[in-house]
Amino acid sequence: MRRISFTHESLARTRMSASPEKLVEALFALDLLCTGRGGAMFDGWRKKALTVPRARELVALAQTIRPFPDIYRLVRQASDTVTDPVSADGRPQVVKDLGAFYRSAIAPYWKRIAGRLEVDRAARGQLLLSGGVDRLMSTLHPSLRWESPVLEVPGTGADVLLEKDGLLLVPALFLHSRQPVLFADHEDADRPMLVYPIPVKQTWAAPLWDSGDSTEHAYSNENALGALLGRTRAAVLRALTDSCTTTELGERVGISAAAASQHTGVLRKAGLITTIRTLNKVQHSLTPLGSALLYHDVAA
Repeated sequence: MRRISFTHESLARTRMSASPEKLVEALFALDLLCTGRGGAMFDGWRKKALTVPRARELVALAQTIRPFPDIYRLVRQASDTVTDPVSADGRPQVVKDLGAFYRSAIAPYWKRIAGRLEVDRAARGQLLLSGGVDRLMSTLHPSLRWESPVLEVPGTGADVLLEKDGLLLVPALFLHSRQPVLFADHEDADRPMLVYPIPVKQTWAAPLWDSGDSTEHAYSNENALGALLGRTRAAVLRALTDSCTTTELGERVGISAAAASQHTGVLRKAGLITTIRTLNKVQHSLTPLGSALLYHDVAA
């Protein structure tokens, strides 16, 4: 076990990732593909991913050097920005191959994957609000042991003392059936990062890997949500997979800012979204209930 020791300052700066990490998911997806992990949940995706051009070459490379942290380090060092390094050209072949792998094997499903990650992220936020840092840390994953101010993480390597920088907590879908991964040992990291697997259900498989928006399942979901909320309000809810302002929301859905404001008011009263005001702007986000409704993840 590795021990992460926090100071008051670093604990105060510990946070969830602001949005799903494309690079992290791409690399753990590659690892899952080359190790055969994930079971039946990922069978449909695995068959499609292996048909991606140069996927087998990338898998062969990942069997020689680890996707995380080795390929991760290569990609970061070769990228001008870490916000979307999987889209870059004019870089080393491994970077190009990973970009092609992401675009063909993950991007078609990214909206649904990001939705699942957002459900977990929102739920963790609620745990933090209701139970503080202790509740958040103690419920991240069964293999983690939290006794303030120390978090014990599976794995080998030196212990980590966080004096000023907080820990970045990153949920991952493709880390399924693995233990959390701590990445705190290289000079390129903005801050130490702990990636943990989100809980998954077998019933997610078909909705996640169905191709396109024209499948029977997709139509069923669209129609059900539209019948419940109304077509425009359902579109507003779907548009909030990524948080945005009222003006941005109107542009996404194709309605006026005034109409967007009316719809967000109704959704907020229903507990499906939350709105935070900063100076003269408001930011709308899905609540765990809104995410669960959108992605059909309400417990029976």
